[in-house]
Amino acid sequence: MRLRLYGLSIAILLACAGTAAAQESYPNRPVRWIVPFVAGGPTDTLSRILTARLGEIWGQSVVVENKGGASGAIGADLVAKAAPDGYTVMLGTQSTNASNILFFPNLPYDPIKDFQPLTLIGTACMALVIPPSVPANTAKEFVDWVKKQDGGVAYASAAPGSSQHVAAELLVKRTGIKATHVPYRGSAAAMPDLMSGRIAYMFDNLPSALPQARAGKVKALAQTCAKRSPSAPDLPTMEEAGFPDFAIEGWYGIFAPARTPRPIVDKLSADINKVLMEPASLERWKTLGFDPIGTTPEAFAERQKADLAYWKRMIDDTGIKVE
Repeated sequence: MRLRLYGLSIAILLACAGTAAAQESYPNRPVRWIVPFVAGGPTDTLSRILTARLGEIWGQSVVVENKGGASGAIGADLVAKAAPDGYTVMLGTQSTNASNILFFPNLPYDPIKDFQPLTLIGTACMALVIPPSVPANTAKEFVDWVKKQDGGVAYASAAPGSSQHVAAELLVKRTGIKATHVPYRGSAAAMPDLMSGRIAYMFDNLPSALPQARAGKVKALAQTCAKRSPSAPDLPTMEEAGFPDFAIEGWYGIFAPARTPRPIVDKLSADINKVLMEPASLERWKTLGFDPIGTTPEAFAERQKADLAYWKRMIDDTGIKVE
């Protein structure tokens, strides 16, 4: 009996030692980085900048995989059910990891319990963007133009229940315009229809809206930040444009599956935050209209939970329902 117990103790010690060694050498193979939206949007762009540098630091490939669909739920569910070993992470948003549960009570994952927050990399202020062909140069002029359109107009969003959807519906409620929601699988998928004029407007996150506006492919009329973003100092806020109490802010954050070992969580968080604030990265963020933050896992977890209450208020205010 003693020999059996002794043998079992040795086996447990060896297993623990093996796990510790694996964590110390992390990462020793390629890491999957899931983007729960289609390629070309802000989550994809931010991911590719971060993963290129992380791959250099780690000496391992960090492979970006776009798993779009179902308002981000397909990609998020994949990560929620992945092995908690640090080799599958995700760039999530307030929709995939907070407000989706308010719209979709039958989600196949729990946005809070099934994930380990790593770091809040930044907030997601949006811009009201319209086609160049629309004869309006301010948000007020645009609303006046929409009111003259027989039957109203169509607006786009990155997904049903997304922050873009909420902002667009808030504009409808506050102004009384007639507008029909046309959801896409990510803002990048919607942009060609917006540029061509098939869609009349969209609230798009600054990292994807500003480059298109600077290139003259769309008009940016106002931003949804409470204060002007440092990346877009010349773009008025919606409140400055004449729409009181119109401040909407989402976020981007990095998640691993729940129960990921703490040493790996700490390393991922520290390394991502380091890349986020490197001088070369800061220059890229400024160009994209992205304002980086970087937090501890604990601070990000608190923000994630608090945002559930925030988005519930916003959803109640707009009356949005997602079928």
